Amino acid sequence: MQDNTREKIIAVASNLFFTKGYEKTTIADIIKGLDGLTKGAIYHHFESKEDIFNAVVDTIGNKNIEIFNNIKNDPNLKGAEKLTKIVSTSFYNENMDKITEISPNLLDSPKLLSSFMKEIHEITIPQYIEPIIKEGIYDGSIHATHEKELAELIAIMLNIWMNPLMFQRENTSIIHKMEMMNEIFESYHIILFHNELIEKLTSM
Repeated sequence: MQDNTREKIIAVASNLFFTKGYEKTTIADIIKGLDGLTKGAIYHHFESKEDIFNAVVDTIGNKNIEIFNNIKNDPNLKGAEKLTKIVSTSFYNENMDKITEISPNLLDSPKLLSSFMKEIHEITIPQYIEPIIKEGIYDGSIHATHEKELAELIAIMLNIWMNPLMFQRENTSIIHKMEMMNEIFESYHIILFHNELIEKLTSM
């Protein structure tokens, strides 16, 4: 029953975040959509609206986990190819667009920013970017000696510098950043953004 209540709160909040926006959605709004559940029921599962938001984002983002794991474990791709494919997949897909659509500016939300940074540190780098770089070094597709630091740099640039929730997302600026990142990591034999993705943005 408790699990069902938690899922119902996430579903109602998700709909409200999409229709009203995160900032304009209140705990009272969420309670109204819960068919008789009380504020106590919400706070039994979540400490705040920020915690509910994180759960909504996790629910949406988890749909990408299987995709990312399939890329990471694909025996037909070398490390450099896996890195390019994961970046392309994460940069433009329906789930990530949904998260961007409902998210507030992270610079205005310290708690959400802290949670976002924790995810980069505990999941993005150690579970995906760093092991893929290590694989690329092993198979010869990536030329680097400091894989941990390289993984951190790539993760920070992708998730901070390229993040539309921290910097305004205009196509021209995004294209320039993509091209710059490709130039920066070219010496490592890493191409994060393939030409098709850049051309797609250019034509939009």
